[in-house]
Amino acid sequence: MKGVYRFRAILSAALVLSLLMPSSGHADEDSGARLSGYYAREQNDGELARASRRSHYIRFYPENRVVRLVIPFPYATSLDPDTVRAVFRRAAGKTSGSAYISDTFGVLDRRVMAHIDFVKRIDGRTLFDCDQSVPCTMKFDDGSMRIIKKGLIKDHVTSFAFIPD
Repeated sequence: MKGVYRFRAILSAALVLSLLMPSSGHADEDSGARLSGYYAREQNDGELARASRRSHYIRFYPENRVVRLVIPFPYATSLDPDTVRAVFRRAAGKTSGSAYISDTFGVLDRRVMAHIDFVKRIDGRTLFDCDQSVPCTMKFDDGSMRIIKKGLIKDHVTSFAFIPD
């Protein structure tokens, strides 16, 4: 009988420890593929970009880093994917911490905003700071990503398409 109680105690301790241990960012089975390209917001050259006057791009890096570029519209429509990749490289090299940086990054004719931060994986969800009091959730599908911002009445969902390197 003592063996059963000892087993239960060990099992309980293991479960508690697994809940308390920090998780490993967005490192799941397909995160390697996410590191080999970037995501562009759907309608970056359409109605959504015209209304907001901005195009959005997101790239993931090792160590749970994420760089989000906000490029003025319609200027963003004049940039090819190689230029966007170069801006990501230069922005990611500017700091090893979290930052908002407005710069041309030695590549562009205009200043753009780069938000450099970290993602966290909590309870199976990938979260990041998206300028709100509540973090945004990232959901990944085949070749796409959705960012979900909590709203008062309903959640706001923004879709992104994957652009491979």
